Amino acid sequence: MKKITIAILPALLLASCAGGNADKDKAKNDYRQALADSITAAQRNVDSCENRLKVMTDNVNQWMRDFTVVNNSREVEGYYIFNGWQNRYPLQSTGMVARISNGERLELIAALKGSTFNAVMVESGEKSATTAVVPHDQALNYRREGLNTVMFAGAEADSVAQMIADNELNVVKIIFLENGKPKGSWQIPEDYKKMISATWMLYSSRQQQMRLEAEMKKEFKKIEILRTHLDK
Repeated sequence: MKKITIAILPALLLASCAGGNADKDKAKNDYRQALADSITAAQRNVDSCENRLKVMTDNVNQWMRDFTVVNNSREVEGYYIFNGWQNRYPLQSTGMVARISNGERLELIAALKGSTFNAVMVESGEKSATTAVVPHDQALNYRREGLNTVMFAGAEADSVAQMIADNELNVVKIIFLENGKPKGSWQIPEDYKKMISATWMLYSSRQQQMRLEAEMKKEFKKIEILRTHLDK
């Protein structure tokens, strides 16, 4: 019995090695296929981004025709403003103007004659949106000759501009607030709504364009890493 057992062991070892090599080859092939599939998926994402980016770039270029670049030595940074409004800003009475800074930031400048405020809320029907509070500091919130002017920016200001744009054909009212209390109101005229809506469209299109550019860059980097592993 011992001789038989000894004779069988080499055969078993050979079979085991053959099976192990086969498993390793299969695992390696499966890994390479997974890498190839991931590269294909990433390339599809790139193609999709390119198509959407072309549309968004066309939109931005189209909207840009309706805007004027203003570089004023009295202001820290230049900005884009809807054509014709460069002559109507700074505001001299109650109102609101939208512009886009050279740093790609949407800015809403609101003014109230005869009272003071530090935030605004816009209402249209049952919908509303409110800016963040900007304390009186004679910089972003300043007062001169009975006119209080405040500049708003950030996510809350974006939501206010979007709401005005979404309701351009409806009645939209601005409520001027100071520490949460109403200090005045103003129904936005049609020309103001058009200007703010156009500014939002340019800004939001540009934001989408930049997100797509960032997404494409990320996918290209992913493809580069995957191909490096595949070539090993």
